[in-house]
Amino acid sequence: MSSILTNASALTALQALNMTQQNLATTQSQISTGLKVASAADNAAYWSIAQNLQSDTGVLSAVNSSLAQSQSILGAATAAINTVLTTIHSIQTALSEANQPDADLTQIQTTLTALGHQLTDAVSGASFNGVNLLDGSNDAAPLNFVSGYNVSSSGVATFNSIALQTQALTGAGTTTTTTVAPDITDATTLKQLTALVDNTAAVTAASYGNDIIDTTSDTTGDSFTVTSVNLAGISTTTTYSAVDKNGNAETLAALNTSASAATFGGGALHVTVATTPPAGILTQGGVNLTALIVNSTNVAATETAVNAALTAVTSYASVIGSTANEFTQATTFNSALSTNYTTGISALVDADMNQASTRLQALQTQQQLGVQSLSIANQSSQLILKLFQ
Repeated sequence: MSSILTNASALTALQALNMTQQNLATTQSQISTGLKVASAADNAAYWSIAQNLQSDTGVLSAVNSSLAQSQSILGAATAAINTVLTTIHSIQTALSEANQPDADLTQIQTTLTALGHQLTDAVSGASFNGVNLLDGSNDAAPLNFVSGYNVSSSGVATFNSIALQTQALTGAGTTTTTTVAPDITDATTLKQLTALVDNTAAVTAASYGNDIIDTTSDTTGDSFTVTSVNLAGISTTTTYSAVDKNGNAETLAALNTSASAATFGGGALHVTVATTPPAGILTQGGVNLTALIVNSTNVAATETAVNAALTAVTSYASVIGSTANEFTQATTFNSALSTNYTTGISALVDADMNQASTRLQALQTQQQLGVQSLSIANQSSQLILKLFQ
């Protein structure tokens, strides 16, 4: 049936042309932006994943920037340590000359004084952005350098870190952090603590590299201390002060009369913990390499102390070097991970330009044909006039 009110052919042609126009607009947008998923409207799932991956990539970039700064901190320390090692070698040479019968100790002392100043200058100058790993300013606790970033399947984000326990070359041993722990009221624990005995005469530089406990007990008084030095040389002194149920000072002997909790009368040990960084490698053991005083009687002892300091500095240099290697590995891994994220984002949202260009040409052809089809359909109504001629 022919109708001048409804042209079905024209409506069909118009609908097809509109669809072609929409597809053409989408393809042109992909070509101009390079994205097949430019917004959540294009593909909500892919767009959301891509946004999260882009955020993770940005964080990884920031982490690597932080690692670069951390590398610079270690680099400053390494450069200073190399200078310190060279200076210690010079000190050893000067001391070996002091062993000669005709040694000029005055001249040697002048040399040692100058070398001591070089040690001090090297340590004080080993700073990057205000962080110095050699002067004892950061020895109270390990330094945790951010090295990575993780996001769990549940969306919980965490940062990885690389810990470095610093060791002062000069200074240190002066900043003590004190905390108060909860009182101890358990009767069995009280008896065990008050029964502790010394296992070393004193905590000295020779104790470094070994976990030791130095206990000074006085059960007739109201307190005793336990001092431990870990492998990093950090000294932790725990003071146990006896108190009664009212918080007043009590003798340890009164607390330690029975294993029965009732006998303690509500007494307890008040615990105070003090953490002290290790002494400087160059200034410990009674010999200060930055201010050596040499005479005819102390050359051998001084040489021993210098050799021990050389060993300790070399060991610390190895720790810093190992940490620097960890930084390098973390940076490499983060870069690879960031590249993987970028590739994943591309697979999700980037347009295939080869396909887009081919599709564009096809759609442009369809558009031209659609316009012609619509024109033909619109002309069909004109044919009705010929019926009345």
